[in-house]
Amino acid sequence: MKIQPMRLPGLCVALSLLTTLLPDLIAAAPTGQQMNPIGRVARLFNRNLVEVEARAQWLQASLGYLAAFEEKPLKEELGWRCGCFDQSAGNPWVALDLGKEVQLGEIFLIPAQRQTGDLNDLFPRRFTVEAACQPDFSDARVIHTTGRVPQGSPSGYPLRLAGDGKPARHIRLTLEEGHPRGLKNTAALSEIFVFNFERHPVSFGAKVTASQSVDVPGIWDPKYLVDGRTPLGLWEGGANAWTSSRGDCMEVTAEDPRTEWILDFGKSATIDRLVLFPYALPELSGPGVVPPRLRVEAAGRPDFSDAVLIATTGDENLPADLTTPLVLPTKPVPARYLRVVSDKAWQLGNRHLQALGEIEAWSGNDNLASKLPISVHNGGLDHPISELTDGVGSYQILPIYSWLTQLVERRQVEEKLAKANGDRATMAAESELNTTWGGAVALGLTFLIPVAIVERRRLVSRTQLDKLRKRIASDLHDDIGSNLGSISIIARAAKRQMEKQLGPGELTNDLGEVEIIARESSLAMRDIVWLLERRQDTIGDLVQRMRDCAARLLRDVEYSLVCRSSKTTAKLTLDAKRHLFLFYKEALHNIVKHSKATTVVVRLYDVRDKLVMEVVDNGVGLPRGEGDQMAAVKKITDRARVLEGVLNVESQPGQGTTLRLTVKRTSLMATKKMSHE
Repeated sequence: MKIQPMRLPGLCVALSLLTTLLPDLIAAAPTGQQMNPIGRVARLFNRNLVEVEARAQWLQASLGYLAAFEEKPLKEELGWRCGCFDQSAGNPWVALDLGKEVQLGEIFLIPAQRQTGDLNDLFPRRFTVEAACQPDFSDARVIHTTGRVPQGSPSGYPLRLAGDGKPARHIRLTLEEGHPRGLKNTAALSEIFVFNFERHPVSFGAKVTASQSVDVPGIWDPKYLVDGRTPLGLWEGGANAWTSSRGDCMEVTAEDPRTEWILDFGKSATIDRLVLFPYALPELSGPGVVPPRLRVEAAGRPDFSDAVLIATTGDENLPADLTTPLVLPTKPVPARYLRVVSDKAWQLGNRHLQALGEIEAWSGNDNLASKLPISVHNGGLDHPISELTDGVGSYQILPIYSWLTQLVERRQVEEKLAKANGDRATMAAESELNTTWGGAVALGLTFLIPVAIVERRRLVSRTQLDKLRKRIASDLHDDIGSNLGSISIIARAAKRQMEKQLGPGELTNDLGEVEIIARESSLAMRDIVWLLERRQDTIGDLVQRMRDCAARLLRDVEYSLVCRSSKTTAKLTLDAKRHLFLFYKEALHNIVKHSKATTVVVRLYDVRDKLVMEVVDNGVGLPRGEGDQMAAVKKITDRARVLEGVLNVESQPGQGTTLRLTVKRTSLMATKKMSHE
């Protein structure tokens, strides 16, 4: 039976006073526990509990940077299923012919979705994976084997297997133990992803052979192991980038639905595969859509007079549940121009729509379509669009290897978080019980009621201020944010309509500026709302916001943000949070506007009792004014002075710039009120 700590009104008053007098010692306690006076004092005497809670908070925050795991079951083309219905045929197996020898990197096995009546996902319990150069596997070598210990189900997550880096063209998985489901050794997989040593996928469209397959037309077939369709959804990251970019969607007529999307690579290239992401309609809460039938042509001339068909979806309509990207292996034809053609529109009620979310054209390890403008033709209309190649949907679109790796890491982090939460619950119950009895004895020896009354009034006043701050933040987010979003959407729709009717001009450019200003104002408003949030006042919260800001401002710059501070759970004062973030944001603005940098590195680390923020770029350096003074750093110098910190600026023409802000931790965590600008 779980023991609940005693709750005594007078005891809570005494313990609340103690925690008020010693705020720094319990700064690492979670917000939920800080509201409990007994729990707050318990953490004063149990540093292990504070460390476990800090670790749990850090693990929870880490999940926000990883690809989300959300199973989206398929309705057709589920994968490969097998069962031992012929004992003389030996163990079931499935083999992939990659088409050519590659240096074998990593292999990811994706579990099949759970079917009605199945207790689990039928992931193989014991199996062996072999690689070979010969089709008869006479030179086979073992890449992975479970041995005699059964492999537990990965619960829907990918299972990563390490390759050996040696040449291989054929991959074979042999099932040694499955599940009893009518047939002996029943097992199922949704997808097998094979990557070469350079982390490039080489299994899409591979030739697949298998033994003892349980084939169901349109549902189970070995060829579905290499089509890219899994229950794991789109290849998107965890950082939600606020954007109106969802791709291209236009309404066409039933009489003339033909639509073309044309890319100019600027040079001749051979496309290995085309990846089409579905367009997410706001009217639909489930799958996205692409045109029902597509064909892809490559040409060396802009008029496509020498066009060659390199890929097609066939005469049958595409699956109705496009919760995954559509992967089209292509013929190896060198060409400069690529054209995606749809002669049939997707129908929503009485509307006919041609829509795509994102287009990727891969040649080796390079997405040649990235950031390229695309020309869209429909009837007499011809307009360019950039949203189809910007690499952003509802979330950031990731390379498939990065996406799978993040899902594997998410499972590991979630397992560690579950253990940390369990340890925290046990330690918290024991510590609070001991603190309750100790506090009861201390209460009998003190008379703290008058002091407690004063403290209560202070807390009430602080609560009222917090409610006011929260209401202001909510009004900003709901009212002004909604209005700015509406302005952006209206301006964008008007610009498109005007371009269709009158073509590009000054008015369409002005509408584009209105859309950009509204979007940037909405992003700035979100930063203001975050600065007002009291619940997000730790250094870890600041780091997460810095990552979001860098993702917006440094979209065209290679950057990294590394936090080595061991005090990520320490709370900042409201002014300290504000000035640190605005210092960082001003530094990034200077880089984007003036530096011409291609690489930016941001570091946060501890030096004894100080926190150091360092921003380094490889740009042209800071311009110098009279007396060799760098006028561009005046604003950030003022913020450093308000923080009572030391700012070091290292800059030489053509050799980049280093900004290093060093602030005493007491200036960031102190209760004194810092002056505003």
